[in-house]
Amino acid sequence: MGTKSLAVERIGFAGALALLSLATQPLMAAEDQSVPGADKLEEVVVTSQKELTNLQKTPAAVTAVTAEELTSAGVTNLTNIQMLAPAVRFDIEGNNTQVFIRGVGANLDFQNEEPSVGFIFAGAYMPREATTAAFFDLAQVEVLPGPQGTLYGRSAIGGTVTVTPVWPAHNSDGTALLEVGNYAMVHGTYAQNIPLTSTLALRPAVDYISNNGVENSGADAKRDFSARLSALYDPNDSTSMLLWGQFAEKKGHPFNLVNKGLDPITRTYSEGAFLRSNPWDDTRTGPIADTALFGEPVADHQSYRMFMTGGRIETHIAGITITDIPSYVYLDSAPNYWLGTIRSQLNAHINQVANELRFSNPGGSRVKWLAGLYLYRILNDGVFYLFTNQPFVLRQSNITSNEIKNIAGFGQATFSATDRLRFIVGGRYGTDKRDAAGLAPDALGALPWTFSDRFSHFDWKVGTEYDASASAMLYATIQTGNKPGSYNEVPPNIGYTQLVKPSNLTAYTIGAKSRLLDDRLQLNAEFFYYDYRDLAVQAYDISAPFNGVFNAQKIRIDGGQIDTLYRVNAEGRLDLSLAYTPARNTKFVTPAGQDFSGLSPPYAADQTVIFGYSQGVRVGTGIVRGRLDTRWESGWFADYVHNRGTYQASNTKVDASLTYEATSHWTIGAWCKNLGNKAVIAATAAAGIPGPATAYLEEPRTYGIRITAAF
Repeated sequence: MGTKSLAVERIGFAGALALLSLATQPLMAAEDQSVPGADKLEEVVVTSQKELTNLQKTPAAVTAVTAEELTSAGVTNLTNIQMLAPAVRFDIEGNNTQVFIRGVGANLDFQNEEPSVGFIFAGAYMPREATTAAFFDLAQVEVLPGPQGTLYGRSAIGGTVTVTPVWPAHNSDGTALLEVGNYAMVHGTYAQNIPLTSTLALRPAVDYISNNGVENSGADAKRDFSARLSALYDPNDSTSMLLWGQFAEKKGHPFNLVNKGLDPITRTYSEGAFLRSNPWDDTRTGPIADTALFGEPVADHQSYRMFMTGGRIETHIAGITITDIPSYVYLDSAPNYWLGTIRSQLNAHINQVANELRFSNPGGSRVKWLAGLYLYRILNDGVFYLFTNQPFVLRQSNITSNEIKNIAGFGQATFSATDRLRFIVGGRYGTDKRDAAGLAPDALGALPWTFSDRFSHFDWKVGTEYDASASAMLYATIQTGNKPGSYNEVPPNIGYTQLVKPSNLTAYTIGAKSRLLDDRLQLNAEFFYYDYRDLAVQAYDISAPFNGVFNAQKIRIDGGQIDTLYRVNAEGRLDLSLAYTPARNTKFVTPAGQDFSGLSPPYAADQTVIFGYSQGVRVGTGIVRGRLDTRWESGWFADYVHNRGTYQASNTKVDASLTYEATSHWTIGAWCKNLGNKAVIAATAAAGIPGPATAYLEEPRTYGIRITAAF
């Protein structure tokens, strides 16, 4: 196995260096070979650098998924996007989404542990509990790997996911979508612009999805409703005001975790085994009824309500753009679900307010700059219960108050030394004041505890860009990232460490972006070295009296990513992304002396391959388009301990669709996700009954018919 991995690494990087070399060469010879009349790849504009930039002129490995791709790929939540983005995992755990980019993320759902990847909706930072709301009426989704300390600051040490909705326009355009599928699925979306005056326009959008649940008990059923209303007011050419509000409610049944790692026949350990031949069968009847020690899993009660609102107020004065982005989030989540045969409830109550004020000179010729001030406050609490159907309810987490106040100033500038050569410098200084209180886990005596500390940090970035030709760019950056410190839910001095130190990263990146063959071939490559110090890591064990957060003293991640797009013909496009991101604990020894050095962090696959192909064939006045999306990833563990039952073997998932696109702006088609019905774990906890682990699973094979209309 080691020899094979080494061979793959050598071949992959030899090919990568060859491609990188090719990307930097003059492109005249390649362009001479272009096919006359062949359509070119479209230009994509991204916003992840807090300004509008061409994807090919953005010095980062940004994956941008456009509105058309979101619809044709059937993206309704974050999990679907991992079929289109390399080295990324979106693991839905009940009402939370845990995002891992290039092996870095956070996989505890408690209030003391924040995400390591920032989720940005309409320019505003969102808590992880807000990320499971429906994805609908979107313009674009962008995944940006690596630390984003300068522009995004706290909780973006692993990268960012940026979601941009469709905003109102001064016309009456609208869209509608209707899907029906297996598990009695019905999904509908409607959105339309409403021009009230020449300067004021509204856009209401609604989304509803229901199904009977993919698990045999009826769990994971959806009765989810979301609505968004946005308003655009632009009284003159220099001022615009965008305001929006979104509501989401879930009334279905949460997913029940299933047992993993035990052969039900021999009752012995078997890593890939489930108790049922159908992995999504969460029931405990028949030959395995004796494992339902504390109750039979059922489709349990869901409770989820969220309201968020925000805006973007922008004005232009003497060449300076002033932008203000306020936001507010209220969320109340309390799903009841089963960890195997243990009935559980995870509460989360959130009030979050933030505001970003920034200044920039987007029209700068030699120097372009951006500077701003960011304010953030979150007040949340939550309790995690086990055995809620028993007289001995057990609390494994009990945080009665968790408040974070953050203030930060930031800036970034790009200097053009010549018409081809540019230099980038940036910095951000931020301070987090954290105050919390609660009770230790019941197994530790439910002792009261408090925590108060202040964490300050300066992040910096330096980089350079060089236009090797009109359609090829080289770049290199060195930047840092930081995640503020936190705490463990215990009083000081009882044998456990209360303080979780801040996490720090220094990242070194080089890359190249190019267009060849008369803009029919896009070839981008990025190579990186990440040096993490004191990275906060955690794992959940049902049987543990206390699930602590620890600092891994040093984690190293180095590798590369190659993204290729090729316009095969006027209606055909091929997508291929290769990611090699081996993450390893260089040094990780817990205060108790447990040594996990040399192991991989959780959810960190060494290799990922994304392959997609779309081909259209003209039929009469319309087009019949087939689409295939494939994701292969090598094996990974779901916890840093590498417990039994938490290993996901290498796997391949395939999505496919066939759609008729009429010229009259409507489509009808059939789609299938997870064509091979692969059981892939989304998140795993050690222990359980009988154990050795319990697991969330990604969805089984789903299929249906989709109709869309644009008017």
